[in-house]
Amino acid sequence: MASLSAATLLSLGIILAVSFIIGEIFERIGLESIIGYILTGLLLGPILATAGETYTFIPQGLALQAESLASFATVGATLILFQAGLKEENVIEIFTNREGLQLGTAVLTGAFLFIFGILYFLRPEFVPAESVKAFVFLALAYAVVDIGVPSKIMLSKGMMRDKIGGYTIKSSVINVTSGFIALTLLVVLASESLYAQVSKIAAIAGFAVSFYILHEFIHKIDDYVIMFEEAEAQFAITFALLLFMAYITQSIGLSSVLGAFFAGVLVSRSDFTNSRGFQEKIRAIGEGLFIPIFFAWFGLGLTIFGDHGMIAYLPAALFLFGLSTVSKVAISYFVSRKHGSEQPLKVAGSLVALDIESLVILLIANDLGVLSHSIMQVFAPAVLLSAPTILLLYSISDR
Repeated sequence: MASLSAATLLSLGIILAVSFIIGEIFERIGLESIIGYILTGLLLGPILATAGETYTFIPQGLALQAESLASFATVGATLILFQAGLKEENVIEIFTNREGLQLGTAVLTGAFLFIFGILYFLRPEFVPAESVKAFVFLALAYAVVDIGVPSKIMLSKGMMRDKIGGYTIKSSVINVTSGFIALTLLVVLASESLYAQVSKIAAIAGFAVSFYILHEFIHKIDDYVIMFEEAEAQFAITFALLLFMAYITQSIGLSSVLGAFFAGVLVSRSDFTNSRGFQEKIRAIGEGLFIPIFFAWFGLGLTIFGDHGMIAYLPAALFLFGLSTVSKVAISYFVSRKHGSEQPLKVAGSLVALDIESLVILLIANDLGVLSHSIMQVFAPAVLLSAPTILLLYSISDR
């Protein structure tokens, strides 16, 4: 047991150190650090798997498998969506924004129908999906957009406070939230028996009612939380709420990250979360530890070569990313132009990214047995291609 603990600690230390080195390199050349984290897992997996057998000073059993980081990765995934929820204090205001609502839902619905239609009628053999149910999950995963990547790019270009920044972010939030609602319905429908479906509907309804009550009365609870003057106590209570809601959503057949997102929305309405110190603590523990581990864990599950490696599935990866990009760019370009946007191509470019939100949908489909684990080999290149595609569309728009 002692050697196993030593191996785990050493594995985590190595993967964190290498992640930040490679991530920083990617940041400096204008790419996402997330790509560096994934690449870390992809490179270190084969190396560390045999390190304990090759070098006597390294603990035996060091083999860095994806399973050994799964618990840390789960917390990382919840923190990503928790931070996204923290930014959405005015959820009702966002959903009452007519233009953002039209763009967000148009991209989700239009891209979903386009991707599903192509998959259903063409049924490409190189895509590892055969059933209609699998096509539905794939289409939904590639129809949702990412919030984090375009936000960072717009922030670096000073666009976040412009009209285009607010318009795009609101549309992204509506797209993702609507996508997760659709995911909830798919999870219910994927249940094999009527009893299981009714049970999940009842559990989800109970969770929705509880969330609404907390959402409306969080300020009264907030008064008691503020009584704990120590910031550490407030931080601990916040994390307890995050983990509790993540557990509840996982228990009722959804995803823990959905509970984390809703926890972020709730916590964003409290007074003490507005402090800069609180925000920095959340960001530090997330981006400094768990989030790099999450993406490195994702990279550990990938392989480059072989019959089921990324190269073997590259045609499927490019095909699905192409369908997603073409449909999203076309829909968002024309809708934003109709809304009078002066830079419709930049709006379109901001809505093509694929990242954690899509990955969550695919992981749930994998857990349900709808899609095989090979879909991760298909999806990984989309994460790598998202940032360069956005930058390319931005540069074309600036000409």
